[in-house]
This record gives sequence, structure tokens and C-alpha cells, in this order.
Amino acid sequence: MTRVKELMSGLSQIPVVDDGATLFDAVLQVGVARAGGQGGSRSPAVLVVDEEKKITGFLEFAKLVLALAPDGGELAESAKRSGLSPDEIRLELKKFGLLEDALENPCKKAGETPIKSIMSIPGPDRITGSEVSISEAAFRMALSGHDFLFVLDGELLRGIISLDDVMGHICDTVRACRL
Repeated sequence: MTRVKELMSGLSQIPVVDDGATLFDAVLQVGVARAGGQGGSRSPAVLVVDEEKKITGFLEFAKLVLALAPDGGELAESAKRSGLSPDEIRLELKKFGLLEDALENPCKKAGETPIKSIMSIPGPDRITGSEVSISEAAFRMALSGHDFLFVLDGELLRGIISLDDVMGHICDTVRACRL
């Protein structure tokens, strides 16, 4: 039986910042993680940890992009309330001035935004153990709608397991089938 620890992405493959960091620090760590390893980071989020490497939060990349945009939070709230179609999203982007170069100069906003102000706090449904079977983790993600789970070994953060990791395993397993 394959265990989560065999397929997960370790901390060296994931952007990690301390809970006193800014959005600027988080973006720099995303760049470091993307540049490292085989093909760079597969992580869908920046992990936020305390001094003891315990998870205090996370920032998914979609939320990171919105946080860099002027009035991105207001746009996100508007989109959530409305369930917007692609044309309606384009109108909202135009209304907030985000169609052209809103992300061309993110430095000031990134440097002023504390990570704590935009991070999400993971609930128990976002955490799994390193010894859990890959089947359990995969079905938990599929049924909860989460793309990834944080992997703990006891109380210590070890990495994340993502649907991308699971799909790699499924592809390898199916390729080995002799039908």
C-alpha cells in the first residue's frame, strides 16, 4: 500500500514563509521554489509557519494574485456573491481597472501586505498524516473539493500531497497494467 509520505512534495519543493512575512516575501519564495528541483514547485500554495514549523496558514495562488491587484479583495467578494459568467468577469475586471497592466508593478502592494492579513487557516479537513494511505488522501481531496492536503508527521509539517501527486501515481500504475 502506497503511503502519503512516498508521493508528497517535501518542504524543499514548497514555498514556505514565516507568519511575520509580507506578500513580497511570499512571491519571492514562490520564485525560489519554482526554480528548484525537477521542474520546480508543484505546490498550489504558499505555506505559512511559525518558528516551530507548525502551520499557521496558507495562501493559495489565486488568492495571491487577487491580493496583488488594486481592490482585489473587493473584486473577489463581488465575484463570490454573483457567480459570474466569463463576460461578467470581464466587465468586473474592466470596472476595477484590471484588464491591462494591474500586475505589471506589484512591488509596492506586495511589500505593504502582511501575509497574515490574507492567508487562510487550515481546518482539520486540510491536514493528513504522512502514514495515511494514498487512497484515503486521494478520496478525501476528491470529496472535499481540496486540491491538496498538508502532511504532518506527528505535529511537524513535512510537506503537502496534491491531486497532481495522486494523478502521477495513478498514471504510473495504469501504465504498468497489462490488459
